Amino acid sequence: MDRNYELVRRIGLAINKIDGVYYLLARHYGCNENTLAFLYALDDGQPHSQKEISDEWLIPRTTVNSTVKHMLADGYITCTTEPHKKEKAIMLTEKGRAYAAELFRGVYQAEEQAIIDTLEQFSPEFVSALERFSARLHQEFHEIIRKEARCREAGSSGTENNRAETERS
Repeated sequence: MDRNYELVRRIGLAINKIDGVYYLLARHYGCNENTLAFLYALDDGQPHSQKEISDEWLIPRTTVNSTVKHMLADGYITCTTEPHKKEKAIMLTEKGRAYAAELFRGVYQAEEQAIIDTLEQFSPEFVSALERFSARLHQEFHEIIRKEARCREAGSSGTENNRAETERS
């Protein structure tokens, strides 16, 4: 347990540092980290829905919605309806692609150098291992939340039943 605890702490610290450098970079560019992540998600050239961006990048839906409104007003994105889908697909406009290219030029260079340096020491399998750990942690946390919600529901209905019995006495 102690060894696993230390490993999990090291992973958490590394992830926090990664999040932190993106946060600092976003501030440097005059935007917030959610806007940076939103643009990063769209910079793959594929259409994405608000739900998809929110779910995959863990950005609150209200934040994604606000970002969409601002980016639409600034002319950086376009929303189109795709056949057989409820949600609109979001894509970068030409102006948005130019903005993202300028914004991410240094980011992609830094990421490329960091991964090259890392792969000199470690196998690319570390990415799969981190993805697996992330997915399992997500599942475990979801299970905690589900169990605690059931306990709260049982506790509140138990309390209501006890109150009703007390009032009858």
